[in-house]
Amino acid sequence: MRPFLARADGVLGDARCFVVDTRTLRWMAIVLPLVFMVAVIYLRFSYVPPEHGAEGNIFAILAVALGATAFSIFFFNIIERREEEITNRGRQIEALHEAALALTMELDLQVVLQKMVDISRNLLHAKYGALGVVERGTTNIQQFLTAGIDADTRVRIGAPPRGHGLLGLLISPEGGALIIDDIQSDPRATGFPPNHPPMKSLLGVPIKSKGEIFGNLYVADKFEGPSDSEVLLSFTEEDHQLLQKFATQAAIAIENAQLYRKTQELAVVQERERFGMALHDGIMQSVYAAGLSLQEAKYEIQTNTEHASRRIDQSVESLGQVLRDLRNYIMGLRTGRFQGQDVATSLGQLTTELRANTLMTVNYDAPTKFSVIRLDEERTEEILLIAREALNNIRKHAQAHNVLVSLKGEGDQVVLKIVDDGIGFDFEAASGGDGHGLRNMRERARKLGGDLEITSEPSQGTHLRVQMPLQPAPTSPAGA
Repeated sequence: MRPFLARADGVLGDARCFVVDTRTLRWMAIVLPLVFMVAVIYLRFSYVPPEHGAEGNIFAILAVALGATAFSIFFFNIIERREEEITNRGRQIEALHEAALALTMELDLQVVLQKMVDISRNLLHAKYGALGVVERGTTNIQQFLTAGIDADTRVRIGAPPRGHGLLGLLISPEGGALIIDDIQSDPRATGFPPNHPPMKSLLGVPIKSKGEIFGNLYVADKFEGPSDSEVLLSFTEEDHQLLQKFATQAAIAIENAQLYRKTQELAVVQERERFGMALHDGIMQSVYAAGLSLQEAKYEIQTNTEHASRRIDQSVESLGQVLRDLRNYIMGLRTGRFQGQDVATSLGQLTTELRANTLMTVNYDAPTKFSVIRLDEERTEEILLIAREALNNIRKHAQAHNVLVSLKGEGDQVVLKIVDDGIGFDFEAASGGDGHGLRNMRERARKLGGDLEITSEPSQGTHLRVQMPLQPAPTSPAGA
């Protein structure tokens, strides 16, 4: 909340200026009518002859009436403008407060940034708004959120901007705010892609903190009036100051997300260290003891066959227990937190983690409450491990902007789909090497009587589909 309070000082400072103006208006309301009336009386008695006293009185009355009317119009216009300013300041403070609440209460970075775009667009009366987040240390736009453009138009536009032209200036190290009345006539503009709605004016600011550029926030086409007779207006310096406040809030949100990601990575490293210590202290010692026992059996195999045989049996049993302990330990690390949950809820946690730990747009098409998917513990375990492997591959290698995860029941089958719009890969080459990730996913699906399909092409994204029975296949009775 401290950043919000600090940014709100500017708004409150303007309110204090209004208090000073109001005091001035009070004195003007007293002094100006007195001065005007004294001037009218002076003119009445100085320039109107006594024989025209009636006409002079009428002149004085009319002058006072006209003066009072003009005075009222003048002052009421000032008061109305001041009331409008107070209303706008109140809306700004409320919007900044809403943005601050989103920072403190919402954990999903994408939701927070989308609120920033929506609030700033509405507050500045702009038809369009957008926020781009760049990949750290580069000027490549990694995530792009819009407001004022419907989903169909967004799809027709295609890929998000790459940080060229005017938008590139906002995220360049030497870049700053832009206020442009006519985008098309600006020599730095590179034009719009096909199917992009026309835009005339632009107000943009970089999202940065402590000298680091995180992205850009901009709005376009400030308007006034109803849609059928709207009038386009120019953005002002006051608009710039307000948009900069929202950019600062967005920078805080991105910094918080990066800090959370670092914390998660540190937790993973610590867990690996704990795992290594556990191996060294327990499992590795058991393996070492079994090895020593086998070495002794090797030397006794000729002289004391019975004793050597017992040692070999004990070693085999000991190694079998080690394998069971190792498997249980690994499975507990990877999926222990999903125990007791249904597959839909657990898969939702995986997508939430991916969304929170990256800047990708991750959507989860979960089963409806009318199509609950019930899997036994083994099937739940395997399908979650397949999903985890696929999402990890997307996070590490795909360079994707959007990911869709879908889980549906189709008859007596459960179908998992994971689609991304990343760089894709040469599936034939990858299958030829038969990497551990693809092989493991394929074997897990086959183990449960299912099927794994993966289609991918370079620069065309990847589509994964897993289909398996909801229940294990019935075993045949003996002798059948």
